[in-house]
Amino acid sequence: AYPIAELRQELAGLKSMLAWLAPGLKHQDQIVNTLLAHGLSMELIGKLTETMQQIAGDDPRERWYKAIAQLITTGGAVAAGRDRLALVGPTGAGKTSSLIKLTVAALQNQRRSVGWIGMDQRSLASTDPLAAYGAILGVPYQRAVDRKTLKEALDRLSDCALVLIDTPGINPRDAVSVKELAKPFHGLAEVRRTLVFSAVTHDKDLADWTARLRPLDGQSLFFTKLDECRYFGPVVSTALNAGLPVSYLSLGQNLTGDLVVARPQVFASLLLTGVETDD
Repeated sequence: AYPIAELRQELAGLKSMLAWLAPGLKHQDQIVNTLLAHGLSMELIGKLTETMQQIAGDDPRERWYKAIAQLITTGGAVAAGRDRLALVGPTGAGKTSSLIKLTVAALQNQRRSVGWIGMDQRSLASTDPLAAYGAILGVPYQRAVDRKTLKEALDRLSDCALVLIDTPGINPRDAVSVKELAKPFHGLAEVRRTLVFSAVTHDKDLADWTARLRPLDGQSLFFTKLDECRYFGPVVSTALNAGLPVSYLSLGQNLTGDLVVARPQVFASLLLTGVETDD
């Protein structure tokens, strides 16, 4: 009869349950409210609570921090030796700029030889931004449109320690486009795929897109535009539900810098931003 009153009673019961699961947690309402505000589901918060209960220590915030870090899987960054990595994902996710950032990092920090392959058939040679950036950075650049030309381009760049492949942006809901993009990579085991998503994408879209892009056989996740993002729950939920490690986080528009190799501790810091447990 009184749905508002029933809702309040349900929330009160939920808080009591959390208090029982995490006895002695200071300011636990504030932490839980922050995680909810970030967009984490109660199911995931429950998992975090259970994990936290198994972690020793007196500082509750540190235990939450460690619990979050334990659940997040990271990996898939550019390998130290020979590596071939294709960036795939929806239009506007930031694949091309991320490719350039990866290149700058490899040239500056690792002093490696880098080559590029562009697969966007919509780019004319005269207006291809990768061709222009490649000339500036001194990076050899090849184009490919199908499996045959992709293999030929890879062969021409065989002397490069790292080859990065830029793919056309697709609509994840267009199954035909997804299937067509997957074709050139069939049988090319040396080429890894990372799924590039904008961190400001709606959580339900991220979940839907990750499922629809499975034919691309992505081995890792790459999140861009974290500087535009205020709520990080969708990024964490997507990583956990997809069962894929997170390789990189892109934090801005600068092509030099603004790229971070993903670490579990980074996600813990993002989710606990603004949370204080001191008296």
